[in-house]
Amino acid sequence: MKIESEHFDPTTWYTLSNDNQISVTISTLGATVVAINTPDKYGKVANIVLGFKDHQEYLKHHDFFGASIARVAGRIKDATWRDYNLDQNNTPNSMHGGDHPSISYSLWTKVSSFTREHEVGLVLKYFSPDNENGYPGDLTMNVIFRLNDQNQFSITYMGHTSKQTLFNPTTHNYFNLSGDASRTIEQHELKIDSDNITEVDENKVPTGNLLTVDNTPFDFHASVSLGGHLSEIDGGLDTPFKVDPKSDDPQLSLFDPESGRKLRIKTSANSFVVFSSTGFEGDFVVNGNRKMTSQLGLAIEPQMLPDAMHHSGFGNVILSPSKPIMYQNVYYLN
Repeated sequence: MKIESEHFDPTTWYTLSNDNQISVTISTLGATVVAINTPDKYGKVANIVLGFKDHQEYLKHHDFFGASIARVAGRIKDATWRDYNLDQNNTPNSMHGGDHPSISYSLWTKVSSFTREHEVGLVLKYFSPDNENGYPGDLTMNVIFRLNDQNQFSITYMGHTSKQTLFNPTTHNYFNLSGDASRTIEQHELKIDSDNITEVDENKVPTGNLLTVDNTPFDFHASVSLGGHLSEIDGGLDTPFKVDPKSDDPQLSLFDPESGRKLRIKTSANSFVVFSSTGFEGDFVVNGNRKMTSQLGLAIEPQMLPDAMHHSGFGNVILSPSKPIMYQNVYYLN
């Protein structure tokens, strides 16, 4: 177990490594997961998330590759909560916490790192002052990244505030288990332990209604190849799947038969927003070797259901001074 660092003014990249050929690289810019390197069934190690080799590329392309998103992930209807007007950066809504500034592209501060017998970790912090992007309260966010010798990578978000505010962070990883984006995700097999998705309006904001996945292309109770399902969904997946946050088992799994790599994710939140990058064509290169193309990555964003503050039954995302909130997502990398 070890942790190494490399400085690129003004950011620093930290790499957490275990003894099983697995490593995770994290940037202080946006508390971003730059790379997750794992071996395939032949022992070849490659990166299973989309990102950039050059640190400067993260400042050029604001597509949230691996970024931490806060204060609130997803869209907030009409960019309002109570009497607060939030940053309207996705007209008429607010999206991914706002852009003035975008916390996903702001510098986070290193609090500490640790190397223990069975795990290695990194703690980063961001301070969001009262009224930043319209949100009330001085908010201090800590994120703890851990990698252990059981090939479990966890991300834990904690928030403390001076006033009641909203807090629903996530990590916006785009996964491609082929390794170094060598193939699209269409042959990947996806399984989600979810009975319901949220109905959304024309702006992708939840209406408050939950829809059953039974007999629809959104039914991933059994592990199914993505290609067939994506062809049946107009525009691909950009969908909140409701899950049980108290589940003892990972609620989502992704498998690539060709590489043999498998990913399972367990979240303490109540949903995964899954985005298939369908139609996402970009005039830039990811992972150092591949032009960004449709179906190249599957974004998996564990979080409370989007726009939860406006819908009963969607869960609590209101953070109070006397009651800190913690969310934990565990990525099983074998």
